[in-house]
Amino acid sequence: MMGTYRDLQLLVKRTHDRVMQSCWIADVKARNGLPMRNSRRSGPRVKPCPDEWRPVIEDAMRKLGWM
Repeated sequence: MMGTYRDLQLLVKRTHDRVMQSCWIADVKARNGLPMRNSRRSGPRVKPCPDEWRPVIEDAMRKLGWM
């Protein structure tokens, strides 16, 4: 079963003492071709994930079975 964004945020908070923004998680999901829910958003992301946090989020996604 796939966890929620909140599950991922709590995992990263425990391991890196930093809360990941949901827009960063969505950006990493999109970049990795993971399924996304429909959104009313159009155009480029306003707050893409900073490069320094992308590997942290991807690692948490692997641990939660998203990737």
